[in-house]
Amino acid sequence: MRGWYLTFELVSLACIVALDARYRLFLWADLRRGLVVLVTGVVFFLAWDVVAIHEGFYGRGKGSAMLGVEVAPHLPVEELVFITFLTYLTMVVLAMVRRGLAAGEGR
Repeated sequence: MRGWYLTFELVSLACIVALDARYRLFLWADLRRGLVVLVTGVVFFLAWDVVAIHEGFYGRGKGSAMLGVEVAPHLPVEELVFITFLTYLTMVVLAMVRRGLAAGEGR
């Protein structure tokens, strides 16, 4: 069914946002710094994708679960959401690990 992939990505992203908001891990810990890091990561991975597409390493996948909307040739809108999710998830997990390690040192 069309749009399922994007729907699952957005639900997953919303779960990470809720986790971040609840425990103040990344964006909720320092919004300005967090946004700079998030945007930097998204731009980096987007540039990586553009180069890989240009060099022919990969292209747009086929699937009935995708919307079929491209923001650039071979770059579906789902990829932008995935890159954002991946970057955000990485930073939230890093903040969780750091917090856990810091709590362990305080024992």
